[in-house]
Amino acid sequence: MEQAGRNLKRLRQLSDEIKARLDYRSFYLRFCPDGRPSGSRMQTLCPIPAHSHSGKGHPSLSVDLQRGLFHCFSRDEGGDAIRFYELMRNVPFSRAVREMATELGIAGGGQQRSLAFRAAPDREASEQQEVEPLAAERLTVVCERFLEVCRREEQTEGVNYLQRRGIDSKTIKRAGLVYFPRRAYRRVMRHMVDEFALDELQQSGLFNAQAHLTFYRHRLLFPFYVEGRAVYLQARTTASGVEPRWHNMRGGVPSLYNVDALAELPSERIVYLVEGFTDTLTLAAHGFTAIGLVGAGGFREEWLAPLARFRVVSALDGDEAGRRAAARYRDMFDARGIRLAQLNLPSDVNDFFQHKPAAALEFELLTEAALEG
Repeated sequence: MEQAGRNLKRLRQLSDEIKARLDYRSFYLRFCPDGRPSGSRMQTLCPIPAHSHSGKGHPSLSVDLQRGLFHCFSRDEGGDAIRFYELMRNVPFSRAVREMATELGIAGGGQQRSLAFRAAPDREASEQQEVEPLAAERLTVVCERFLEVCRREEQTEGVNYLQRRGIDSKTIKRAGLVYFPRRAYRRVMRHMVDEFALDELQQSGLFNAQAHLTFYRHRLLFPFYVEGRAVYLQARTTASGVEPRWHNMRGGVPSLYNVDALAELPSERIVYLVEGFTDTLTLAAHGFTAIGLVGAGGFREEWLAPLARFRVVSALDGDEAGRRAAARYRDMFDARGIRLAQLNLPSDVNDFFQHKPAAALEFELLTEAALEG
């Protein structure tokens, strides 16, 4: 009985740690891919197998994304995220806790935490506030050396990932994209520790408070080049189901992505303002000049000046966030006497080019219409 009590106590402690670290939004969307979150809540069709819903009709599952609680009104059953996992997997509490802990890299029973856990970026505000940001010049040095180290590793997995999205080898090379496989993680980490002081690596955000390289799950690197130098990095996971999908250095994004493409471009040429790296590179692969935002709302007013001599066309994602951002940027450009034409795409640029056989020609025609309108 005493041993059973200790086991239950350990499970409860482990479940508390799971709920403290779980990204509720990503967790529930994994099981409810058709869910549409609105603020801190989500209403969707209930996917719980034992409830035997038809998959049609009104959404009966309500989720509190802030507290991680769910409730199926049709069957009057609810609980926390662990209970939801139990019902989805048809497993008991103990197994649900252990499986979820493993997925999150949390170890119980005094074992050493997994490498994925130890390599996680610092999440607590208190940890981030203790570290002063690294000076811009030193950050550039760290970024460029990190890229050099990673470039020595096998690039095939990263190249294949990008090529499946329609981005060719020439564009990959021109953009300076770099990848390193997971098996090279420790080697890359050692190289950086050997060449830089740990406090600099932590200030840059490359390493966390546990002295581990934070780019463990995110190993496809997208450098921001300004005047030919890599001043900042963001990275993407190439694995499905990993959230968040993106990870970056410490500090704010310093420039538009691919801004160096404007330097040699003649005035009055068309420049596309798009959302994200993939859309930027998709257009580059088809001979268009594009600059990218990190997120639909990521444009800053100080970035307007370099765009004044071009014909700028926004081609942001076709979702609500993209439409709102495009309207706001149009007003921002107008206030500076710069015209911003707008393409209204059904989804995003990459999806447009992936699913239309004559995408480049259709894109040009849409652009002409937007500029004439």
